[in-house]
Amino acid sequence: MNLLPWQVQSSKVVLKDRWIDVRADDCLTAEGAVIAPYYVLSYPDWVHVVAIDRTGNVILIEQYRHGIAANSLEVPGGGIDAGEAPLEAAKRELLEETGYTSDDWLYCGRLCPNPANQNNFSHIVLARNVVQTMQPADDPTEKVNIHLTPVPIVIKQALAGAICQALHVSALFMALETGRYCTISPLENID
Repeated sequence: MNLLPWQVQSSKVVLKDRWIDVRADDCLTAEGAVIAPYYVLSYPDWVHVVAIDRTGNVILIEQYRHGIAANSLEVPGGGIDAGEAPLEAAKRELLEETGYTSDDWLYCGRLCPNPANQNNFSHIVLARNVVQTMQPADDPTEKVNIHLTPVPIVIKQALAGAICQALHVSALFMALETGRYCTISPLENID
């Protein structure tokens, strides 16, 4: 079956600030169904950094997340600035949030955070042999605790839900498998 895109009949911005851009589209499906309004959230692309030191520890950050009103264990990352490449953003975010840097970077790919109503991508970057070269930036809006956690423990934490942010869990597994820190075996005979 050939799935066709929706036609946008009209579009208007209903909210725009430094954090979010919400657009309301009036759409018509290929079958003639009207979907109006359909809200699209526009964000800049994001980068998630899976940083591993020379002894096999993953650099995780713990920070307060107001959406769930709790602390969250995550990988470093953030928004990609206009004109900035994902690798540049990864280096900047890792240094700002943790004070760590590396000379060994590997781009692992990109994912769609929520293609149903978001138009951005999440880029995953692996930083190997990281070392702390400075203290993290002192940002009152982004206070973090840094956790150095061995790869096997991080995998267990992710599988148990202790790392609950879905984008960060997928970034972890993509980067760990790409860097050969773990092996994800494909199922056989999938058609």
